[in-house]
Amino acid sequence: MSVARQYGERLEQLTLNGLAELGGMRELVRALLFDCGQDDVIDAVLVADELGTLACEYGDLPATVRVARSYQRPSLRISVSAPHLALPMSPSRARTSRHVLEACSAAWGIGAEEGGMTLWACVALPSAAAWQDAERDGFPEQRLPVR
Repeated sequence: MSVARQYGERLEQLTLNGLAELGGMRELVRALLFDCGQDDVIDAVLVADELGTLACEYGDLPATVRVARSYQRPSLRISVSAPHLALPMSPSRARTSRHVLEACSAAWGIGAEEGGMTLWACVALPSAAAWQDAERDGFPEQRLPVR
């Protein structure tokens, strides 16, 4: 589901029912970052994959994934919510997740909600220019890369 929101933001939402659906989530993130450099795309995909994997391995499924792309302040916010989501108990697994999130995101956190928990991260997109003169709906049209 795609929603255009005020202030130059696009929100995508999907449901994860298992690890096999992580590929679709990664593809969604890549599609939203059509105007970004490779390093930003890689960071965002790593963060999304880590959050999705944690939800699939440590939460009751289905999990809800929300990806919000801001064009005014170039960034991507990824959140994954699942019922009874717990963080990894293994110190090595928890350490690995923390390293990925700290290395690839500008901010990340955990929030408790009624009926579950949300893991979220915000990835800065320095290679994307802020869209000051975006289209009427607040964000640009996807364009083919110039070769």
